[in-house]
This record gives sequence, structure tokens and C-alpha cells, in this order.
Amino acid sequence: MKHIPAARLSRRQFLRGAGVTIALPWLESFSRAASQSSVQRFVCVANPFGMIQDAFFPTEEGLKAALPDNLAPFEPLRGKFTVFSNLDHGYSSGHGSTHTFLSGVKSSEVSAMPDGNISLDQFLGRQVAGQTRFPVLNTAAGPVGGGGVELSWTRTGVMVPPIQQVSRVFKMLFVDDPEELSASLGADYEQQGSILDAVNSQAKGMGNRISGRDREKLDQYFTAIREVEKSLSQEKAWLSRPRPRVDVKEPKDGTVSQQLPILFDLVALALQIDSTRVASIEVPGSFDTSAMGIEEKGYHGYSHHGKDPVLMAGMKKVEHYQMVHLARFLTKLDEYGLLNSTQVLFGSGMGDGSAHTNKNLPVLVAGGGYRHRTHMILPEPKEKRVPLCDLYLLMAQRFGVEASAFGKSKGVFGELS
Repeated sequence: MKHIPAARLSRRQFLRGAGVTIALPWLESFSRAASQSSVQRFVCVANPFGMIQDAFFPTEEGLKAALPDNLAPFEPLRGKFTVFSNLDHGYSSGHGSTHTFLSGVKSSEVSAMPDGNISLDQFLGRQVAGQTRFPVLNTAAGPVGGGGVELSWTRTGVMVPPIQQVSRVFKMLFVDDPEELSASLGADYEQQGSILDAVNSQAKGMGNRISGRDREKLDQYFTAIREVEKSLSQEKAWLSRPRPRVDVKEPKDGTVSQQLPILFDLVALALQIDSTRVASIEVPGSFDTSAMGIEEKGYHGYSHHGKDPVLMAGMKKVEHYQMVHLARFLTKLDEYGLLNSTQVLFGSGMGDGSAHTNKNLPVLVAGGGYRHRTHMILPEPKEKRVPLCDLYLLMAQRFGVEASAFGKSKGVFGELS
């Protein structure tokens, strides 16, 4: 599998291409990032209701496969993305399994898995923790009402809530905290560190008075404490570092359709200035369908189209809007020389929203330096199916994680090398 390093950009080239004014602290950060040709990035974009299959999956296989309606915006990106047929996690409980999309593991199965149901974004974020201000930037284009994506999960089975307003994302990236708040946060980190020290000391004192099984649980507890301690230390280190300044106005919050393109722009900018290398963008169920010029039945309502031509046409408009702005996002990353070093995953934990099936999930991967093929058809028979987690393991390894497994993977997906 040939690794293609991130494109090298001079500071002058980048500033001209980005069209923004960047303050000196960012230049220093960018200089460090630009000198590391192996820097990798990852972005996941997901919705809760899947895609109408004949509008998403090409009927042919291979690089020259004709693109269906919803993928028409990707025509200029041919050779830089791949759609996969017959990838899923093997679940079949409809909405009850959509939360497994980025982990491959149900939340009820956490205790049986070495890494719980940690999602791919959090798994990769651990690899680069401390190197950027935000190890993972989880966002949503509006409130999750009407059907949440439930995308991001920690290894202990806790869902990571996304930031739901573009104004908040902007402030987190570019607006420094007031001195009083920074001092307060610093004190909080000190206090949390002291509490962890006390708990750690008490737990160690129990070591000689417990059974072997309990000692194993205690070891897991110590591991969790060490992870929290490391996270606190890394977060505290960024408190004193000024955020980059950009000549961009703070965006206004709005509906999902209004915020989605802005959110794509903010995430692209966050990657460019190296504020994060791992991000997610959720398209929530509260999508304002009326903005698509269709009857206001709600995104969830259109997903239950039951093959009704009118409802299917409405659903396709909602999906097409998502694909237009995803393609625009990929194009922007490509223009800035970041697409080869950024693995972009689009998909959903729902395959067919009308049939409530979790089979054959809509999965598209772009960028990342892979040898893309437009459409790849994997085996359909149950005994030959390739787990989606095999693809995630490949993506983790490409990102730089030394891992031999992810979720319920059976091996490394070897079809993109």
C-alpha cells in the first residue's frame, strides 16, 4: 500500500489560496505542520436516515462508472473518491443500530470489547492528542431533534455531543477566552488533577487486598485515570496559547440547510490552520425540508417514503443538497492541497430509511491518498461479506495508528492500495 504524503505548501502560497489573514501564532503552528509530510487528517460526515439507494450507488463498477443523480456533483472529483456497495456492520434493528456507524459496536456490547464502542474519530484523536488545540472537533449543522446521528463515542460508551451552532464553532476556533475564564479553567484543571491524584493513591492502596479479577478491573481503572490525566495536561497546555486570527466575520446561526455549508467551510479552515486533524459533521434529523422547495413533512417523514414517488423525490432533494456541499468541501480541500492527506468518510448507520434496514450502508471515502475507483462492489453473500470495520482499520493505519483491529474487524481492507 503506497503512502502518498500531504502536499507541501509554502506559507505564501497558502495565504494567497486561503484568502484570509493569519496572525503570527498560526504561522508558527503551520510551519511545524507543513514540515511534517506524514501529517494525516480525517473527517466524517454522516446523516441519520441513509440514502435512497438507486440515487447513491452506481450500477456499474470501476473508475468510469456512471454516477447516479445524487452523485452528479462528484463528476469533477472522479478518481478522488470511492463508493462502496455491501459494506455494513451486520446489524438489523433499524434506528436501534444507527449509532454503530462509526464504531461498528452497539452501546450494549461495550463491556465485551477491548476498546468498547469507541468511534473511529475518537480512536484517531488519541493518536494526535496534544498536537493540536482540538484532538477531535465534533460538530452538527443544527439541533439533533428529529433524529440524532449519535455518531461519536468514547471507549467507555459515552456519546460525545456535537457542537450545534456555527457561531460556537467559530468562537472555539478563533476567539480567545477572556483572561478571567482562562484563569478559572486553569484552576479547574489543577483541582481535577488533585482529585485524580487522591483517587489514584487510594486505589493503589487496595492492590494487595483484592482478588485477581478485581485487580484486573482496577488495572482498567488505572488506565482510564492515566488517559484522563494525559488529556487534562494536554488541554491545560493550550490555555496559554492564543488562537489564530482570521479575517472572517463570525457566522450567524440558522437552520440546518443554512448552517451546513458554513460548517463545511469552518472545518476546512480548522484543518488548514492545524487547529484539529480529526473532525466530524453531523446532518441532523431536524433538517429544514421546506428550504428544498418541498412540503414541510420533515426529514424523517420523507425517509419513510414507502416508494411513494412524491416523497422519494423530496428525499432526493434533501440528499442531493448534502452531496452538493460535500463535493464542494472536497473541492476546497483539493484546492488547498489537503485532500491527499485528508481521509473524508461519508455515510450513515441507516442503509434504507424507508425499509429500516442497516444493510448495505451508504459509504463513500474521498481523498487520503488512496487509489480510488469510483465504485467498488464487495461480496453480497452473508458468509463472504466484508465488515465495514475492516475499512476503518485501514483508515486508522493510514492515519498512523499502530492497530491490528478496530471494532469487529476481521482484517485490513486491502482493496484501495
